[in-house]
Amino acid sequence: MSSQRPLPQDPEMLAKEVTATIKIKDIKEIYRLKDRLSVKWWEPAVIFLLFVSGFGFILTVTRIVHTKDPEQFFIFFWFVLLLLTLIASTELLILKIKALRRLSEIQLRLIADLQKEVEQLKQARGTDQPPED
Repeated sequence: MSSQRPLPQDPEMLAKEVTATIKIKDIKEIYRLKDRLSVKWWEPAVIFLLFVSGFGFILTVTRIVHTKDPEQFFIFFWFVLLLLTLIASTELLILKIKALRRLSEIQLRLIADLQKEVEQLKQARGTDQPPED
């Protein structure tokens, strides 16, 4: 005993229902992905902690290395370079994610505008069928 309603016998009505079902699933997926991409409240705190921890780590190493030994200076130099590269690459990744979020917003807006235009064309034509090329 299924609680689903029977499929319509009219092929045009069936096509409309299938199209509507697919659109609903697509819209739900878009909003789910949009929620996953949205800015979370803790992201700026992570960026701030990244810089503070990197700066604090560099200060700690400078306090530990007091000797004028060239080998230790050489190791410290490469350590600082590695740490700055890590911080910069993490920042670059964060900037890329922000750009992807903005791109997603723009694409969603464009898709919504295009769907509105298609609906207006359908209404102006007086039919539910899309215009043929």
